[in-house]
Amino acid sequence: MNTHVRIVVALLLGALVFAVTTVVVTAGFEPQIEFSLLIGLPVGVSAGLTALFASYVLLWHRDQAAAGTVSGRAVRLRLAALATIADFVTVTAAGVGLYVVLGRSLGISLLIAGLPVTLPLAAAVGYLVAGGSRSELGEVQTQ
Repeated sequence: MNTHVRIVVALLLGALVFAVTTVVVTAGFEPQIEFSLLIGLPVGVSAGLTALFASYVLLWHRDQAAAGTVSGRAVRLRLAALATIADFVTVTAAGVGLYVVLGRSLGISLLIAGLPVTLPLAAAVGYLVAGGSRSELGEVQTQ
């Protein structure tokens, strides 16, 4: 797949995930919170950026795997993308769970402030964990 096509696909997927997540979160919190868009927008932005990053990296990794050789950088970025997706799902579930069980402010704080902080950290940790030693990161044969 051409780089420009990957960029367009990632942008479209990121925009779609942003829009859907913003609407769903805003509608979900609307009965309890008057200004629920103030929760829906940050969560939607986090979801959209996560989808943008993950889709581009995973498409790039797929293209390299189809060519037969995957670079060490692609492997590390793939793990970073997967860690970011897992972090988004985990922190969102924890935020909603805390909102429902313990109280409103703690869950909302985790959704609004926790996601923008933990997503880059998850990506960095995933990238570093997949690093290994320099000699192992040459080229990985897939076929």
